[in-house]
Amino acid sequence: MKTLIINRGLYLLNLLMGIKKEHRLLVVLMVLWGVVTEFWSSPEMTAGINESVPLMVVLSLISFLILLELVWWLLNRFWNRVGLPGIEVLVIYYRRMVEWQQVMFYWASFALLLLAGVGCLAAVV
Repeated sequence: MKTLIINRGLYLLNLLMGIKKEHRLLVVLMVLWGVVTEFWSSPEMTAGINESVPLMVVLSLISFLILLELVWWLLNRFWNRVGLPGIEVLVIYYRRMVEWQQVMFYWASFALLLLAGVGCLAAVV
């Protein structure tokens, strides 16, 4: 019986390690949804705060990750159809940039990603 439980545990661990990092985070957030729901359902926990607020934050994180994965998939499809150079070539061009250009490009990408996250939070809440 113990070997069966250990084998199943190792199988689940290997299965989890084969999943992309973004999908693992999405699964963790889905489990967190259930935990937060159970945690905030008790009467003493809802005395000072509305119980839907933490659920809305978790829901906005889930929708942001789904939106991010969808945009990445669409980008790859359109990228391949148009025949643009691969991501590796773009990385080479990025490394050829001057350091201040790399920093500005990095901050611009971060700002756009942050704006998308705030948009998902505002859309859900």
